[in-house]
Amino acid sequence: MRCLLIDDDIPTVEVLRDLVNWSEYGITEVFTAHNIRDAKLFFEIGAPDLIICDIEMPGGSGIDMIRWVRESGYDSAFIFFTCHESFEFASTAISYSADSYLIKPLNKIQLEAALRKSVEALKRKITLGEYRRLGEVWLKNKDLVERSFWRDVLTAAIPPRPDLIEGEIRKRALPLSAERGYVLFLVSVSRSGVDGQWDDSTFHYALCNLSSEILFGRPDQDRVIPYQSEHQLYQAIILDGATDSGKLKADGERLIRLCKRYLKCDATCYVSEEKNIAELARAKSELERLDASNLIFRGVLHFQKERFTYDTTERYSLDIDLFASLFIQKEKVQIVNRLKKELETLAGRNRLDSVTLHAIREDFLQVVYSLLARNNIQAHRLFADEVAQRLFQKSESGVFDFMKWAHFVTEKTIETVKEALQSEGVVEKAKRFIQENYHRDLGRDDVAASVFLTPDYLAKAFKTDTGLTIKEYVNEIRINKAKQLLSETTESIGRIAMETGFDSISYFSTVFKKVTGETPNAYRAKHGASR
Repeated sequence: MRCLLIDDDIPTVEVLRDLVNWSEYGITEVFTAHNIRDAKLFFEIGAPDLIICDIEMPGGSGIDMIRWVRESGYDSAFIFFTCHESFEFASTAISYSADSYLIKPLNKIQLEAALRKSVEALKRKITLGEYRRLGEVWLKNKDLVERSFWRDVLTAAIPPRPDLIEGEIRKRALPLSAERGYVLFLVSVSRSGVDGQWDDSTFHYALCNLSSEILFGRPDQDRVIPYQSEHQLYQAIILDGATDSGKLKADGERLIRLCKRYLKCDATCYVSEEKNIAELARAKSELERLDASNLIFRGVLHFQKERFTYDTTERYSLDIDLFASLFIQKEKVQIVNRLKKELETLAGRNRLDSVTLHAIREDFLQVVYSLLARNNIQAHRLFADEVAQRLFQKSESGVFDFMKWAHFVTEKTIETVKEALQSEGVVEKAKRFIQENYHRDLGRDDVAASVFLTPDYLAKAFKTDTGLTIKEYVNEIRINKAKQLLSETTESIGRIAMETGFDSISYFSTVFKKVTGETPNAYRAKHGASR
């Protein structure tokens, strides 16, 4: 702590400074001033904690000093001393929260008593200020603390035992009870159904605020927990168990409407039965399973006690012959529309469960793979890219994702078959692939894979179109490049052999002579840059 002594009488200030053992009171710095003007300058480097001040001084009294300090917003402690006992001075000093009022000549015992009183008051003030600061920090971060608690509960990071949960509540100083009843309100949105302008974090933020406004009446609620799975974006919302089911239904339906209007997405809501905190993690898993099994009852609110009912008395089979015929005729639009109509019909009759959707996908793939095989196209290569794999994985999440996948497969299958039937187009693609990759270790299988055809089928088409085998064409491209390097550069024969895809000089020389009728050295001597 810092102390400032103010008196126009210099000897008095010096005696006062030397009279007291300041360190006993926790005071580490003592400054002196002989008028109010000089005293105010010390505040520019930091307000003193304690001021001991004469009252009657030229250029401004001690009363003027304490008035300025208080009006400036400083909270320094004050001890006054003066030659005159004046009720007016004393009452004014008290009105500005002075700690003590001493009469000269200074009495050491009285001064030390006044110092103890002021220092103890300062310590209490500092402690209370720290408590107030900590309280403000707690209030500022309360939402984060409570949100972290609910996230730990829902993920079972806190084991689902009432005693452990109660311990965490006490540790985090939360106004909760492990035995109270709560309702879990789950909002589910398909990631594929979210507008591309949103990234996951921004969408979660917008949905969190919208959910909070509707269910709690204010944004950024500490009981809204966003998370996600591979295919879904979720918001788990913890509500008090006493919430009326009619209000929950109305709020959920309003949230679904506003999601469609403002976030341009279809949300589905699920409401658990009343649970204590230890049961919420299991309730979350049950609602997620309910969501995973929900293919056709989306875009509405469901209570946990309700169950989706599907008519599975008669299993559906896709008309394979019909779709095979449509593929042969290359009727892309009819294929997609017919498949969509089949799914909508099944959904309208409550017959489209996850088992049926899986069976339809497998039957559809059977048609596609059969067509590709007849045209010597390798399906596993055709659908090996990242987009195809992602669409396939999500295809059983719902009707929307299934149709996206089916449209992609139909388009790619028919266009690839068209190219395969136009051998010239396929051969040109193969030739371009060879020209771009002749320097690599390139075989017939690599070239066939680049156009999704079987090696035998491409070999026949290539020979028919060019009069050369694939290997002969590869060597021709390589030798032409080698001839250019031999005539235009001074690179070594070995280096040129490597750059043109040959794994040895001897093999390079053999092929070069077979194609050109002379060795690489002889060719360079005749056509080289030095010549």
